[in-house]
Amino acid sequence: MMDHRVVSDGGLFASASGFDVDVRLPWYRSLPLSVVEVVEVALDGHVIALENVTFELNGETLRPAELRPRTDDYWYVLDSALLHVAHAPVAQGSTHEVCVTIAVRPPYIQGLNRIVKTTKTLTAR
Repeated sequence: MMDHRVVSDGGLFASASGFDVDVRLPWYRSLPLSVVEVVEVALDGHVIALENVTFELNGETLRPAELRPRTDDYWYVLDSALLHVAHAPVAQGSTHEVCVTIAVRPPYIQGLNRIVKTTKTLTAR
C-alpha cells in the first residue's frame, strides 16, 4: 500500500550542500508531524547520518528529532516534503540509488507502527 509513493519519481535534486529528496506521506490520511519519523536516508547504498538530514514542509525546516513534539502541524496527503541532505554534492544529470525509510504511527490505530522503505534509481535534476 503506497510504498512506491514515499520517494517521488524525479524527486532527486542536486544542491550546493549535497542533495534533496522529494518525499510523500505513505498513508491515506493526513497525519500530525508528531507521528512521522524519518528512519533512514541512503544514497547509493551508503546510509546518511540523520544529523545531516533536515525535513522541510510548508516552508519550515526541522531536524527529524523535532517532528515528535509537532502535534498541531499536519502533513497533508497531497503535499510533498523535502529531505535536505548535507553530503558531498551530487552532480545534475548523475544517476543514483535513493533509499528513504519513513515510519508513521497513526494516532487513531493503537499500536500500529507502519514502516515504509522505498528505493528508486533517480537522475539528479
